[in-house]
Amino acid sequence: MRIDRLAARELGEFWSLREDVTVLFGQSTVLRTPWGELRLERPGPLLREALHRMQFGPVSLGNVVPGFPGYDVPENEWNEASRELLDALEPLQHLIVRHIAIGASPLLSVIPLSPRATFHPPPVTPRGELRVRKEAVLRGPGHEPVLAYEGADHRVELHGPDAPRLLAHLQGATGDFRSPADVPLPRSVVRAALAYAVAAGVLCAVDLKGSARL
Repeated sequence: MRIDRLAARELGEFWSLREDVTVLFGQSTVLRTPWGELRLERPGPLLREALHRMQFGPVSLGNVVPGFPGYDVPENEWNEASRELLDALEPLQHLIVRHIAIGASPLLSVIPLSPRATFHPPPVTPRGELRVRKEAVLRGPGHEPVLAYEGADHRVELHGPDAPRLLAHLQGATGDFRSPADVPLPRSVVRAALAYAVAAGVLCAVDLKGSARL
């Protein structure tokens, strides 16, 4: 299911390939990437279907595997098909863009920037104060906000009319959800965005002495 076919104002998690990745299907599946070709020998049907869908943009993998888990579902609650697909996608993390949406509206994307990029959002956001890394810079004045820094494995892009509200949460973040009256974002969406930003390396926890814990 494509993002633009959803209507409810609730959390959506979506997967896609980087725009510069091309997939060639055959007996072997070849992925042409910015870092060279990657050949997958006899990939299973779930992985082939996921790659086929992801090459066209953000999709819900719940339409490939019913019951596909969100980032906050413990591994011991995954069904076997979900485990199979996630295990197959694990070596491809540096090619996969992860997205958060509110209903039909894309809100946040995490784009891998290096062949060493891995992405594992914590199922529970660290409690207490979180801080945007001092190295991270906010780019795109007059455009949608982008959080990135030199040498990072990911960049975080915010999208749409809710981007300023989410940016306010990221810049003054705590692990405990607090929503001012003028920042009406669903709790589940803010929690997911914090977890994604932590996994992307642009947010880090702060200890009691005020220093960052990476």
